Amino acid sequence: MKKRPVIVYVDPKSSNLKQFSISKTKVILFGVFLLLFSIFLLKFSVDFIVRISQNSEISRLRHHNQLLQAELQRMSQKVSSLEQRLAVVQNLDDEIRTYLDLPKISEDVRRVGVGGAEVDFTSRLPEGMPLRENIIQNWNVIDQLERELKLEQESYQKLLTTVERREDSLRYLPALKPVRNARLTDGFGKRIHPIFHRLQFHKGVDLACPSGTPIIAPADGYVTFAGRNGGYGLFVQINHKYGFETYYGHLRKIYVKRGQFVKRGDKIGEVGSTGLSTNPHLHYEVRYKGKPVNPLEFFFPE
Repeated sequence: MKKRPVIVYVDPKSSNLKQFSISKTKVILFGVFLLLFSIFLLKFSVDFIVRISQNSEISRLRHHNQLLQAELQRMSQKVSSLEQRLAVVQNLDDEIRTYLDLPKISEDVRRVGVGGAEVDFTSRLPEGMPLRENIIQNWNVIDQLERELKLEQESYQKLLTTVERREDSLRYLPALKPVRNARLTDGFGKRIHPIFHRLQFHKGVDLACPSGTPIIAPADGYVTFAGRNGGYGLFVQINHKYGFETYYGHLRKIYVKRGQFVKRGDKIGEVGSTGLSTNPHLHYEVRYKGKPVNPLEFFFPE
């Protein structure tokens, strides 16, 4: 008969010995129990660690999500502010265009090309991404604002060019009366010539004033002629750009020379009675693209 392992226990109080025999079956069962317990303990520990890690990651994602929502909120507020400022710019653009007698930009033109931009944004954002639709919506609004701002910049540049061109054209418009306190003795159109006594077309106006009265340039321009010219006597011709020219006849003195640039208000000569003239006066003509026009239509109020 095989001997079994024995466990001896000594009671410290009574010093009695107790023996426990251990069978092979018990040892196997105890080993299996110990193995299962170890596996259970290991699984519990792993699950606990994973749960803690997952909770930490969830907390971190929730925090990031809150930050993202806050940023999206600020982004939406910024977009709203930009939309309001853009509306102010658009209204100002309309007012300037009205002042310059230019057509306004239609709403369809201002919003042109906005559709279809969403594809570019969605291709960079995976499906199921948190707040994906909010991000796409904000990007679409920003893209639209960029397009409208670009359109307004181009419009502003065109308006600026128009204003500069009109300011430049006003510099060259013969809008001042070339002699002050002059009396109109002959108007523009058909009249009886004072010397030839026959009906002729008077291409300008005659402004009577004392001999020696200063003559000023009614606008900026270049002197294209300065000297004696037949019946005009001493004569000055100025090219004012944009098709305008002015003629000055019967002068007593000339202060300018050919090729000289003069500004509005500069003295170019003195009233006289040279050439075919019966008394001191200024014969003044305005021509537009070579054709005589009535100078009185260009005089601004003094």
